[in-house]
Amino acid sequence: MTPSPSSGARLGGAASASLLGRSARLLVALVVLLVLTVGVVLGGSLAAAATPQGTTAGTTAGAATETEDAVTLEVSSLQPTVLGPGATLTVTTRVTNGTAETLGAPEVALGVDRRVLSTRSALESWTTTGLDGRVGVGVTSQGLEAPLAPGESAEVTLTATVAELTLNAGSDWGPRGISLTVSDGGARLAVQRTFVLWEPSSEVTPLRLSVVAAMTGPPVDPDPQAYDDALSAAVGTDGRLGRLLAATGGTPEVAWVADPALLAAAAVAADPAVNGWADAVSAGSAGRSTFALRAYDPDVAAFAHAGLALPAGTPLPTAQDLTTDDDATTGDTKATNAASGEPTDPASGWRTDLAWPGDAVPDLATTTLAAASGATATVVGPGGLVPDESLTYTPSGVAEVATAAGPVKALVADAVLTALLSAGDGSGVTATQRILAETAVIARERPAEQRHVVVALPRSWEAEPTLFTARLDALRSATWVDLAPVDDLLASVPPAVERAPLPDSGAPEGEITVAQLRALDRSRTDLAAFATVAADPTTITRPLEPGFVTPTAVAFRAAEPSRTLAVQHAEQQSTAVQGSLSVQTRAPFLFVAEEEDLPVRVRSTLEQDATVEVVLRPDDPRLRAPERRTVTIPAATRDADGDLVATETSVGVPVEGFGSGNVTVEVELVSAAQPQVRVAEPQEFIVRVRADWESVGTAVIAVLLALTLVAGIWRTVRRGRSPRRLAGATADQPAPPAQDRAQAPDAPPTPPARRDEERVE
Repeated sequence: MTPSPSSGARLGGAASASLLGRSARLLVALVVLLVLTVGVVLGGSLAAAATPQGTTAGTTAGAATETEDAVTLEVSSLQPTVLGPGATLTVTTRVTNGTAETLGAPEVALGVDRRVLSTRSALESWTTTGLDGRVGVGVTSQGLEAPLAPGESAEVTLTATVAELTLNAGSDWGPRGISLTVSDGGARLAVQRTFVLWEPSSEVTPLRLSVVAAMTGPPVDPDPQAYDDALSAAVGTDGRLGRLLAATGGTPEVAWVADPALLAAAAVAADPAVNGWADAVSAGSAGRSTFALRAYDPDVAAFAHAGLALPAGTPLPTAQDLTTDDDATTGDTKATNAASGEPTDPASGWRTDLAWPGDAVPDLATTTLAAASGATATVVGPGGLVPDESLTYTPSGVAEVATAAGPVKALVADAVLTALLSAGDGSGVTATQRILAETAVIARERPAEQRHVVVALPRSWEAEPTLFTARLDALRSATWVDLAPVDDLLASVPPAVERAPLPDSGAPEGEITVAQLRALDRSRTDLAAFATVAADPTTITRPLEPGFVTPTAVAFRAAEPSRTLAVQHAEQQSTAVQGSLSVQTRAPFLFVAEEEDLPVRVRSTLEQDATVEVVLRPDDPRLRAPERRTVTIPAATRDADGDLVATETSVGVPVEGFGSGNVTVEVELVSAAQPQVRVAEPQEFIVRVRADWESVGTAVIAVLLALTLVAGIWRTVRRGRSPRRLAGATADQPAPPAQDRAQAPDAPPTPPARRDEERVE
């Protein structure tokens, strides 16, 4: 039978078509719902995966959707930070309309995720979930009293009992996620996520937590007045060092790692406010873990990469260093003044075995040099020595690093806690709650095992004293946290966990160049050699030592042009002191002897006696200087006006001349101590050698004397033949006169005439 149009067969076919349409529509709806769900889940996961560990605090610090031209939400107060039975949660939030439209009926809702967040990745996921992500179960809401115009802000306070949060005595202790959502007309505009903590119902093994802060100053300017001004600004109320002291001075749990030169400079500064800061540091060091770096905080990495040893024993600043201007052109420098005594070291008694390189993650070469320089431990910031990914818990923040100079303990900073604890303005309550949540999760990871983590505040940390103090107070009041000295962590045995190694070597941005380091090293070496002219060479070298080290400070990484000037200033000072001794030039000298002392004048502007050897180097064999003469030049003095009065000394150097000619003689001053080095620029002058003049002159004089003798003899002989002398006469009995000889024989004899005495010329 052929079915008619009104038959059951036709009706059955229509019913099947209708059922098929409804099924198709249901299937499409389910597919759309599944796609949306997967999108939300993957969106939250991708957001969490894309957030680096080091930027976690940045996400937590501000509103989750805090951007320009948007509605933002900030938690300004959350009390109590830890909930217990019978407590009431009170949250105050500030809503800001950053859009160009008025919010007609804005409302803030409080939601809670009732599950305990038991892993650190779960905390990260909650804080990084996007605007459309999960917000938990709604607890309460509160509308604003009036529409919110563009640019306006308003505060809303929400309260909820622990019962409304579904927390009771049987609930597991630990963190729960809460959310604050702003909506207008049902449209979600902003979400801020944070945490509440449910306190333990029984005693738990606390997590030990240490904090270290670097106390290093601004770059040391070669101009004492400029450095004084920089120091005053740094330790002021709004200065970095002033705020660091305000934040940590009252919390002895925070260890200080300081530059002793900074503390010494502050102690002797002309500004009383700077002196007060130094006194406060001295008082605050009692009962605290304290470590002293090398004076002036030299960049360990730079010295390691240049292959140079780290400076040691650099003198600390004195009041004279910060107030005395130097005159590098005359040699009248601070180096010429012997120190009246060793400056007081404000860090005396502090530990000196901890290194804190300028890089957050030092390389192995830097760590090796630190170990070779006496450090037994070093600070490794966030991102270094990361535990193996397979590890399901947070290990203690100490590790052992093998170096060529021996093993070194590393204080491995926790990246998340370091970022949160050092977060500045804008982080507020959310960072504090995140810190509590992080420490609670770490303590819960291995309840039976006590671990010890460390926070290394950045070297350039700009402290917010109020926020930092509030966070430490919250940690101090948490029963699962024990604020402990870092000395205890250094004394502990590093856990046997696999960690990523330190990089072999690197080239940090702003590091002093190898050429600059070597130039400073040459200047220091040359000055040390020159200083041997003094009985105590340190009276010359020690006052200039800081100038060779200050340009290498880590602080100069952010001031490279100033560092270049500091390097040049150090070289100029060294050169000026080495020019303090000189040979005085003179007119040509006439040398007519075969052997004679050649006079040389030496001038000194050193304020110490200087012992040198004078060396003559003739350029011609007609003049030889077989000997050197050692002379001590008296120290320069100062007149009534304080001006330097140079001293001069003359010394005779034996020389030998041969023949005649003009000889150029180079006069050189060398140190008397071994090894001998040149200590003054050589000078030249002309010696007119006429050594044969002496022989010729002697011969002429001898000939003249001989001629005189011959003439005298000839004259004498000639006198003997005079007609006045008679034959037969003698000298004793001259002949009688003729008339006497003619006298009669019988006449009486005539008395002999008186003998004439003969003169012989």
